Amino acid sequence: MKPARRLLQIVAIWATLALPLIWLDSTGLVTLWWAIGGAVLVISLLDGWQLRRQPAPVAQRILPSALSVQQPHPVRIRVSSESLAKGTLLADRHPGDDAHTGLPCRIDPAREELTELVYPYRPSRRGPTRFGDLEFWVPSRLGLWHARKTIPAECTVPVYPDFSRLHASSLDASHSYLFSGSRLQPRRGEGMEFHQLREYHAGDSLRQIDWKATARRRTLISREYQDEQNQQILLMLDGGRRLAMPVGELTGFDHALNAALLLSWSALKQKDKAGAMLFSGDQPRWLPPVQGQQGINHLLNGLYDLHPSEHASDFSLAARQLLKHSRRRALVVLITRLQQEDRDDLMSAVSLLRKHHLVLVADMLLPEQVQLARTPVDDFDGALQVCADAQEQQDRQQLHTRLRHAGALVTATTPQNMPAQLNHLYLMLKRSGRL
Repeated sequence: MKPARRLLQIVAIWATLALPLIWLDSTGLVTLWWAIGGAVLVISLLDGWQLRRQPAPVAQRILPSALSVQQPHPVRIRVSSESLAKGTLLADRHPGDDAHTGLPCRIDPAREELTELVYPYRPSRRGPTRFGDLEFWVPSRLGLWHARKTIPAECTVPVYPDFSRLHASSLDASHSYLFSGSRLQPRRGEGMEFHQLREYHAGDSLRQIDWKATARRRTLISREYQDEQNQQILLMLDGGRRLAMPVGELTGFDHALNAALLLSWSALKQKDKAGAMLFSGDQPRWLPPVQGQQGINHLLNGLYDLHPSEHASDFSLAARQLLKHSRRRALVVLITRLQQEDRDDLMSAVSLLRKHHLVLVADMLLPEQVQLARTPVDDFDGALQVCADAQEQQDRQQLHTRLRHAGALVTATTPQNMPAQLNHLYLMLKRSGRL
């Protein structure tokens, strides 16, 4: 409990009245001054005693069951209007990573039964986030004191990646130019699994005609195929320090995780299986492949609290660990940021994985470097910067070439474009029958 501004003003005025008494030798005025002070003291003590006995407001916090990183979410505080005093100050103990919630703030009772306050909270980091108790600073009846009333409301809410993109993204494979490497020839209308018999359509190949069904029905009947299902996609996420660099409001690892989740969601929609592995992180993690539309929840719950470590990336060790978990043929997508010193280690990892899997290496390019290649050179320092970047890009291209010669597929793109590009490549590989 603390004195309110009104009580401090009254005490200041009472003390100021003592100044004339220094020069006025009047016992009556001094007695009156002390009487006023005593009255103020008694009234303030009674007011404080009544406030201390006053129960805390009846309130609860309502939160979403899950939050998305870098997305604002409404946090609702509902208080019983009958238990709420006018001029109460609310200070919710929310996580301290958002300074723009507008709290603490004053809240007055509404005419309705419940008084509701809504404030926005925007988490800046994935993982479990903790909300503390609700804290009210309640004024006394005469407004001379404020008392802190704490309501137990501690809870922990998971902060997931921004999975709204999983439902908002348009997933198709119409941009074949995104693929860098050998050319694919999608097989139109033909897949690996029989789907159904139907009447012959102009343009169907002779291989599609089912001659036995044609003879029975005395009309041309074609076999229709669909893409093979129950295939496997394994995501290898680099949890080392190279993806800890900030890219916009997120880190490179956040962008890699978003790309992995989007690709997993696409694979699950195709009735394939999707699994994931984190390597070189503080908490190495393996999520076995799952199937079905609910599988994305399994992957989200298994990956949402991961963050990059300070360790160096060890690709050959990661390859051996993956082979211990799964040797059934799968599309292994390695998401990282390649560097020239990775050459030997990465070549060894690709050689191991290629014995059992189809390997796709996704190299994350920094947007600043992509922009630098298009920036005109105006001075000597700028020329040096462009030349240094050009040398790095040449080394990167040479590494890409060596990986392709070793049998891996390679794609390089910025973090913002990586989710869509990986999805295009996956669908093209699937429809070409290479999985």
